[in-house]
Amino acid sequence: MIRLDGICCERDGRPLLDEATLAVNAAELVVVAGGRGAGKSLLAAVAAARRAPDRGRVLVADRDVTGLQRSSLPFVRRNIAYLPASPSPTLLDDETAMENIMLALAVRGERVASAEAAARRMLALLSVDDRAERIVATLSAGERQLVAIARALAGAPPVIVLDEPVASLGREDRAAVLGALVAARETGAAILCATADESWAETLTTHGARRLKLDAGRIVGGAPAIALVPRVIGVAPGRPTPDPRPKTPAPERVRGGS
Repeated sequence: MIRLDGICCERDGRPLLDEATLAVNAAELVVVAGGRGAGKSLLAAVAAARRAPDRGRVLVADRDVTGLQRSSLPFVRRNIAYLPASPSPTLLDDETAMENIMLALAVRGERVASAEAAARRMLALLSVDDRAERIVATLSAGERQLVAIARALAGAPPVIVLDEPVASLGREDRAAVLGALVAARETGAAILCATADESWAETLTTHGARRLKLDAGRIVGGAPAIALVPRVIGVAPGRPTPDPRPKTPAPERVRGGS
């Protein structure tokens, strides 16, 4: 679904991302862990098509979006839900939590009724549905964070890129975010999560995420991406896929006489 191929970003001649390559398949959760200054936020911004790399390619659904004109980028970004490390400034303080989410869905082309339903579902999943009609400026830092996450995940976006999503959240809220990410993965989303929080990275890994490490702008370790087996219509997930080849009848056994 999304692939970064040999991504390089520099500042004053110093490499910030150095030949970074990774792929996230549909229905897959990948966590990129690394310390401060490793380049995680820059990697997330490049993956979300918010920052153009100096070299390398960004492919979304097998389409190279690196060289697109600026006027074409909004159409690509509609398919990529992006949560930066400091999401609060991106929220509209004078609007309610519901209005913030619905406006984001409207940009993606959702109708009012479906946008409202999707927003309420996601707020409920993150246990902040009782804050739906609250003005964002009156919410706590943790509540604002959950609203920002709800806005990113609502409407089942095919690609989700999150940068430090649980940095200001407690145990219960982290569990709610984990549940929302697992649910998004089950709907087929390709999810990339960048974090310096080893505990959060381990939690995601325990729940099936593929873990990579970013060190000084280079991705090290981790298993390669594995292509998913296409779902066959009429076959339930988890059951063996029928073999399309014609079967040759087994030779009939001959019973011996007594």
